[in-house]
Amino acid sequence: MDYGEQLEIENRLEGQIAAYHEAAMLFTAVTARIPDLLDLGGRTAEMLASELGFRPGPLRRFLRGLVAMRLCEELEDGRFVLTPAGKSLVIGSSSSLRQKAQVVVSQYWLPWLSLTHCLETGEPAFPFVFGSKVSDWRAADKHQGDPFYRYLAKEEMKVANSDDLMQSFYEFEADTIASIGSGYGGFLVPFLHGFPELKAIVFDTPAVVEAAEPMFQAFGLQHQVAFVAGDILKEIPVEADIYFLKSVLQQNDDATARKILENCRAVLKPGAKLIVYERLMPDRAEDDPAAIMLDLHLMAIYGGRARTKAEMEALLADAGLAVEESSRTYEGLFFIQCVRP
Repeated sequence: MDYGEQLEIENRLEGQIAAYHEAAMLFTAVTARIPDLLDLGGRTAEMLASELGFRPGPLRRFLRGLVAMRLCEELEDGRFVLTPAGKSLVIGSSSSLRQKAQVVVSQYWLPWLSLTHCLETGEPAFPFVFGSKVSDWRAADKHQGDPFYRYLAKEEMKVANSDDLMQSFYEFEADTIASIGSGYGGFLVPFLHGFPELKAIVFDTPAVVEAAEPMFQAFGLQHQVAFVAGDILKEIPVEADIYFLKSVLQQNDDATARKILENCRAVLKPGAKLIVYERLMPDRAEDDPAAIMLDLHLMAIYGGRARTKAEMEALLADAGLAVEESSRTYEGLFFIQCVRP
């Protein structure tokens, strides 16, 4: 490593360390509903402070911080207005930035700061910090669970719109597809828009399923979707042609992941397929840095892990499933097609 490369790495890390400033600003803005109020019309700091119960002086300083981030503009008459980028933080925006700011700051910062706990115990840091498993914690508090699943749904729709995934789907003959334990099932939306005769099933916990219904209603797709609540570790009472496990196995240890796969295998009828869709670990860290950071995130939050291709294939075989096809999409995720032999 030469001096120039070393300096580039140090400068990048300095920027990353200081990034908490803007992350905290975004979190404060969206939780205080500042973008939503400014979207209704420009306001002075005094006007906005009166609506929110804040002090005008500190609020004006905060708003000028949003100006520095190019999320607001300060007009000559003292009013602040949103920029087009600032509108991405408003409720109802197609952007996932609002939800990401909420989730990362409130749910991920403290567990990541507690990585030493993982290194000392081999256990995830999230329960150590918050007192319960992340899935139970989100289920118990809608104010924490809803932003996460809305963020996940928006990110899933981006992935599902990819040429790789849509092209793979064209090769199947399916009347019904099912999202199994994958949150709101937002990745189903492009499929349902593209194939109006297609039926879908969203299977997850009662809290997730209840919250998923309004999303499909907003897209006018409710007539194509059935919602089934249950526990993926007990049984999967769903009949479909294609079952999707998107980013599910990586959240679990091997024993739990195997149980999920065995439950999926139990409902696979002849000709049905199980699609495992998630990022796999590279042979060398530099081949896919994003996978390495994901693996650390899984360690800190869920107690799961990203697996190598060989580890994933061994896990599938151990659960009695045969891999028909495996391919890597341009986003770096793997599309693993399985059947019951």
